[in-house]
Amino acid sequence: MKYFFPIGILFCTSLSAQQSCYDLARVAYFSGQYEEALISIQQCIELDTANYQYFFLKGKTLENLYRFDEAIIAQQKVLLLNPDAAEAQSALGALHLQTGQPAVSAQFYEQLAIAEPSVNRWKINWATALQAAGKPNDALEQLKIVAQNDTTNWLVYKNMGDCYHRLDSLYQTFDNYYRALSLYPQNKNLWGTLTRLLVVNDQLEGAIEVGSKAVVIDSTNVDAWKYLGIAYNKAGFRNYAYSALQKTLALGDSSFITLNHYGAVNYELSNYEEAEKNLLKAHQLDPNDISTMRYLARTYGYTGKAQKGLDVLKKIDDIIARYDTIGMKVNVQRGDLLRRLNRDSEAVQCFITATKNFPDDLQNYYKAALCYDTPYSKKQALDWYTRYLEKIAPDWQTKEWTEQELKEFKFVSISMRRVESLMIDLLLEEEK
Repeated sequence: MKYFFPIGILFCTSLSAQQSCYDLARVAYFSGQYEEALISIQQCIELDTANYQYFFLKGKTLENLYRFDEAIIAQQKVLLLNPDAAEAQSALGALHLQTGQPAVSAQFYEQLAIAEPSVNRWKINWATALQAAGKPNDALEQLKIVAQNDTTNWLVYKNMGDCYHRLDSLYQTFDNYYRALSLYPQNKNLWGTLTRLLVVNDQLEGAIEVGSKAVVIDSTNVDAWKYLGIAYNKAGFRNYAYSALQKTLALGDSSFITLNHYGAVNYELSNYEEAEKNLLKAHQLDPNDISTMRYLARTYGYTGKAQKGLDVLKKIDDIIARYDTIGMKVNVQRGDLLRRLNRDSEAVQCFITATKNFPDDLQNYYKAALCYDTPYSKKQALDWYTRYLEKIAPDWQTKEWTEQELKEFKFVSISMRRVESLMIDLLLEEEK
C-alpha cells in the first residue's frame, strides 16, 4: 500500500496545479487581462489535454484578443472532446459571423435551435446569421416564432425591422422599429436609424416627431440631431434646422451630409460667409456632389467671388457631360445614321467622341476607320484600323489568330486586309 501513497500524492498535486492554473486563468479572463489568461490556460492544457473546459476558455480568450482563426480551432477542439457543448457551438457561430462567414454561422445556430427549441436566444442568433447571409425571409420566420412566445424582447422587433427594411417593406420596418423603441427607449442607434429612414422616405412629420423624442431622451444622440435638422430643412423650418445642425456639429459630427445641409441652411438664412465656409468643407469631402456645388456657386455670388462661382458651374457642366451616358449613346446612334446618309465627315466625329467616352467599346474605333476609309483620307483610315487592332491584341501583326477569336472579333480580318491594302496604296502614292 505504501508504494501507491506517493502516486496518490502526485495525482492530487497534479489536480491541485490544474485547478490553480484554471482559477488564475478565469480571474485574469474576467479582469480583461487576456494575455495573462492565455498563459495560464495553456499551462492547464499542458497538464490535461482532454478537458474541454480548458479549450473553451482558451477559445474565448483568443476571441477577445481578436485572434479569431485560432479561437475557431480551440472551439472546434471543444466539440471534438464534447460534441454536445452548446456554448462552444454558439461561440463558433459568433466567430464565423465575425469573420464574414454568415452561412456557416447559421448552421451552428440552426443545430442549437433544433436541439433546444425552447431557447429563444438560438433562434434570434440564427435569424441574425440568416439575415447577414442574405436570407431575410428565413430570418423573419424564426423571429416571428420568438415574437409569439415573447412579446417583451425589443431585439426581436428591431431585427424584424431590419429584415423588412432589407425587403423594402417600409410600413413593416417602421412598425417594428417603433415597437422595439417602446420596449427599449434608451437605444440611441435605433432612434437615429428610424429618424434617418423617415427623412430618406420624405416622411418629414414622422421624422420630426421621432427625432424630437430622441433628443429629449438623450441630448447627445448625434444621428437624431442630424436627421432632425435635415427633416426641418426639407420641411422649410430653417431656424429649427439651423439649431439642430449646429448641435450636430458641436457634438463632433463634421461629416459631408452635416456640412452640406448646414451650409445650405445658412445660405437660405442669408448667412453667406458661414454658408461658404461649410459648403466649401463639404465640397472638399465630395468634389462631385452637384447639389453642394450649386449652393456654393450661388453663395460665391453673395460673397464677392462671382468668378469662383462661374468656375464651379463649369465643373458642374463637366460632371454632367461625363456622366450623361444617354447623351453619349445617342451620339453613337447619330454617327450610325450620318454614315447611312454618306455624311462620313460628320459621322466620324461622333465615333471619335465615343472612343473617349466608351474606350472599351471597340466597334467605335472600327467605325471611325470606316468613315475615314476614302480615297482622300487613307492615312487616317490606316491609323484608326491600327488602333482598333491594337486594342484587341497589341501583337496583332504576329499573333496566330484562332477561328474562335476571329469569330468573336468579326472585324479583325477585314481590318487586317484593309491595313495591308492601305499601306500598299500609300507606298505607291509616295513613289509617284
